[in-house]
Amino acid sequence: MSLKSDQKKHQKIPTYGAAPYLYITLLVLNLTGWLLSQSVLESGLLKGGFKDLFYLMGFLLMIVAARIQWLSGVKSGVSTSIQSNELKTTGIYARTRNPIYFSWLLSSIGVIFCMHNVWLLLLIPIQWVILTVVIINTEEKWLYELHGEAYKDYCARVNRWIPIKKI
Repeated sequence: MSLKSDQKKHQKIPTYGAAPYLYITLLVLNLTGWLLSQSVLESGLLKGGFKDLFYLMGFLLMIVAARIQWLSGVKSGVSTSIQSNELKTTGIYARTRNPIYFSWLLSSIGVIFCMHNVWLLLLIPIQWVILTVVIINTEEKWLYELHGEAYKDYCARVNRWIPIKKI
């Protein structure tokens, strides 16, 4: 399966980008963490109030992630923009360049919290690094090649991940 196998003939970048590979990677990391937390890393399991706090934070992060996913994937019409080779810079894309991936990261962190194992917190920076490296070397590169200075200006105004105004 090629990253560009899902695109239409006139389309310059793939509709799904690196998403399938990244999604599978995050899923495998979290499943591995869950399996390890049931045996090797059992010492990191939290109990009592901390366990409840981790559950609460995890569920809240997953709710926020679902909202961001809906705004970025469903409501924004980003697929149409990609298929017509347009740079999407409105809606949630005016706040973060990668809201879909950001929602996946938040959801993944939420899942990690719900596993209530402190050892699994180490997966968070690992997943962030993987997402960042892959995005820089695939989608950001493709978008710069396609949109040039317009994409460079967009990057200067809008954060890669966190949807807050750049200083």
